[in-house]
Amino acid sequence: VKKSAEGAAHAREVVASADEDAKKSAIVVRQAVKAMDGIVKSARQISQIIGVIDEIAFQTNLLALNAGVEAARAGEAGRGFAVVASEVRALAQRSAEAAKEIKGLISTSTAQVSQGVDLVAETGRSLERIMAQVTEINTVVVEIAVGAQEQATGLQQVNTAINQMDQVTQQNASMVEESTAASHSLSQEASQLLNLIGQFQMERASGAREAQKAAPRFSGRSKAA
Repeated sequence: VKKSAEGAAHAREVVASADEDAKKSAIVVRQAVKAMDGIVKSARQISQIIGVIDEIAFQTNLLALNAGVEAARAGEAGRGFAVVASEVRALAQRSAEAAKEIKGLISTSTAQVSQGVDLVAETGRSLERIMAQVTEINTVVVEIAVGAQEQATGLQQVNTAINQMDQVTQQNASMVEESTAASHSLSQEASQLLNLIGQFQMERASGAREAQKAAPRFSGRSKAA
């Protein structure tokens, strides 16, 4: 029972440690969910900015196209301006394509982060369920530890009572031995007393017989005189 009590106490410590670890893990999960929510929010803001860049690139492309048309109308005088307008239009198209690619990447990243948020949130819920179960287990283990400790205390009290009973029994046995010895001694003394009484009675009877024998002789002598 003592080992059971010690084992229950150790199990209680292990469960308490597991509960503490689960609480720390839950805190980490909540922080991770919060961080991922921040990432999703930032990604949405970046998507909005990319949308603005895409719109600017689209407008720049239209302006470059119109500038190219006007340069063509200007003939030889607008040829240099037409080259610049063409370059600006090409740059605007590349900006639009880059913005489109970035927007696609952000959309993919946002979707993946959203999945990660869902997974982490599910992990958090699982940890909360584990914490609840660990709390229940801790309650049961505490009850077992208390019961085992009570049993150990009860057995210790029983052992103490048994030891006291053993001491009393030994004392009683010693007293019985002393009483037996006293009885034997008393019996021997009684036997000796009976022997003495017997001897006294025999001596008394013998003396009486001697007296009876002596009485007739004394009586005859008295008559002769």
